Amino acid sequence: MADLKFTTKLKEKVVLLTGEDGKEKKFKLKELTGDQREEWNKLFDYTIVVEDGKTSAKPGKDFKMPSPKAFLSICFYDPEDKLVSAEVIGAYPQTMLDTLHLEGLKLSGMDPEAIQKAKNELEGKGTSGTE
Repeated sequence: MADLKFTTKLKEKVVLLTGEDGKEKKFKLKELTGDQREEWNKLFDYTIVVEDGKTSAKPGKDFKMPSPKAFLSICFYDPEDKLVSAEVIGAYPQTMLDTLHLEGLKLSGMDPEAIQKAKNELEGKGTSGTE
């Protein structure tokens, strides 16, 4: 079995934004840390259920789907490497937010494709990449 090898440097993707003034600035989307992921998960009302060896999430009565704005406010950084506030993000075009949201999910392994891959590995339909 191969050794596990990781880096603590967060994955990131450069995002170039041109403001209304015509000037381009370099922002970044970054992979979530463990603490950020935990905070994100707290926004949901769900219970993990294991039935017949299969794991699923069951929504609670107060289940709400947090917005792309809420997600980006924990992983979208300005040119000074500071998180961009939800208020500032909320003024951006929705199509941009949707695209950045999906890219941010991919960086943190939370996009539908990554989730399905992990699910397949748990069910023995794929490899973990560690063999």
